[in-house]
Amino acid sequence: MSRHYFDTFHKGFPVTVLLGWDRPMNYFFLVIEKPTELIDDTMKVESDDFLYSNLHESDPFNHDLDYYREVLRHFQILVPESLFIEVQHDAERNVGNRVVKHQADGSFTEREL
Repeated sequence: MSRHYFDTFHKGFPVTVLLGWDRPMNYFFLVIEKPTELIDDTMKVESDDFLYSNLHESDPFNHDLDYYREVLRHFQILVPESLFIEVQHDAERNVGNRVVKHQADGSFTEREL
């Protein structure tokens, strides 16, 4: 799967957005990690580590990138357009095993696996 990361803030706390293409399953995915400042030892559910995960949707595998744009808008999280462009390219080329870190200015770097 391809994984595109963007570090930003939500309500003053740092969060990481992960958007990507799952090649074996043939779907887009989105995860927004919950700020570590809001995670405590009393949380018993693994999903408590996330503000959002497509896996918690009633239909987690059939969303396009526009759907995830709306999810990010709901959380008032802005991401660079490069995130969506590169994930779309990954889907078109059915890319797997790609890890990319995006910057607010639209630049990005690929990490070695």
